[in-house]
Amino acid sequence: MTAYSIKLKPVYSSPALVLPENIQLPPGWTLSWHQAETVKALRDPNVDVVFNTAMTGDGKSLAAFLEVLQGECNAIALYPTNELARDQETQTRQYIAAFQPPNNPRVTRLSGAELEIYSENEDISRGTAISTRTSQSEVLLTNPDIFHFLHRGAYIIRGQKGDSPDKLWGRIDKDFDLFIFDEFHVYAAPQVAGVINTMLLIGATNRNKKFLFLSATPNEELIQRFQKAGFCCQLISPLEQNKYQFPETLEQQQHIAKGWRQVARAIDISFIPLEPVAKASETWLKDNVELLFQQFQQHPGSKGAIILNSIAAVKRLIPFFQSLLQPHGLTVSENTGLSGKSERERSLSADLVLGTSTIDVGVDFKINFLIFESSDAGNFIQRLGRLGRHDGYDREGQLIQFDGFMAYALVPNFLVERLFLDDEPLLLTGSIYDRPFLNAAINEKYRQINDFRGYYKRWGAVQSFKLCVDLNHKTIQ
Repeated sequence: MTAYSIKLKPVYSSPALVLPENIQLPPGWTLSWHQAETVKALRDPNVDVVFNTAMTGDGKSLAAFLEVLQGECNAIALYPTNELARDQETQTRQYIAAFQPPNNPRVTRLSGAELEIYSENEDISRGTAISTRTSQSEVLLTNPDIFHFLHRGAYIIRGQKGDSPDKLWGRIDKDFDLFIFDEFHVYAAPQVAGVINTMLLIGATNRNKKFLFLSATPNEELIQRFQKAGFCCQLISPLEQNKYQFPETLEQQQHIAKGWRQVARAIDISFIPLEPVAKASETWLKDNVELLFQQFQQHPGSKGAIILNSIAAVKRLIPFFQSLLQPHGLTVSENTGLSGKSERERSLSADLVLGTSTIDVGVDFKINFLIFESSDAGNFIQRLGRLGRHDGYDREGQLIQFDGFMAYALVPNFLVERLFLDDEPLLLTGSIYDRPFLNAAINEKYRQINDFRGYYKRWGAVQSFKLCVDLNHKTIQ
């Protein structure tokens, strides 16, 4: 096996030297710089949109909900996968239990399936179900599709004798103060155009609403599009403000740890060049299964994840790995868009989990080794970000400490050539780098997918026109 290996330095995040006014924290809690700055930006009357680009594992979710946890703000949070929304529901309830805000905010998670079940059980329309659920919530966790379609009249009766176009969104937009868009880097051009049009609609019909976008891998062009749409934007970037440190020696780590918080551990990563053909990763995994045995034998208590692009590949590999690992007392589970709820829950405690994008978009697995393939630069960075977030995990009341973190990146051979084999290579085997440098190298050398930027001019305007037509409805004042 030919591999090109490097090491990544750990990451430490700067604390906030001064807390925002009237922020109450649980005993022993502190804020990172970016969390405090996010609160300040959301409170600034001159700022419409806030972008928080803190690294994976640095507490962007807490930054988003800090105002809610003070008891004076209602929020809608949008997550690109239902699995991530489920994960965030658990975390949000834990925050509420720790902060104990005076209004004890009610948390509701709403997916398409849950909406359908609720409307059938109550024998009401989906529109009425949405209205009921949102009116009983201070925190609503849902997905961008439901948010988009309710602003396009998908859940009301249309026509001259039908409902007013603003029957649903009119009240919902009024009742909620903060709109959170998590993992916004995964939005394609149609979703971005839809979000901008919806934000313009909210801004035209309601005052003092705030929009917060969270992503560890931001798209600079996307931010510029919001500015072109007339929004006053503020970027919270710890990296640009030198609020991250990347110590190389143990002595440096011990010195920084006195005040800064560790958000990512040191990682060994091997790039595995593969021919860009069907089933290349699947074949490599079967041929190199000894790596898994070595990991579990040499590092007892290990937990790992394999992230692939294809659900079909995951389905084929699950029985293969189960037959090999279960006789050794190791559990194997899956986490994909087709996995049932109980299967997804089991995957959180499995020794080895195989999954697709349901893992890489935000779900917090406690693992110390990772094998992953990717389709583009953002995909690569996002999936690598799943590793090195935790020192260990709890097993039946006993803390199991990880003794190292290892990643295998299954990448097209052309990427390895561009990174390691050019006349002036960006990466050298055996060298040590910080994460921003690696991310920049990946962004520069990996293939760029079509971003369909022409969509905004051709079809984004059609969306805007349709909203204008709706606003001229006789029932809207």
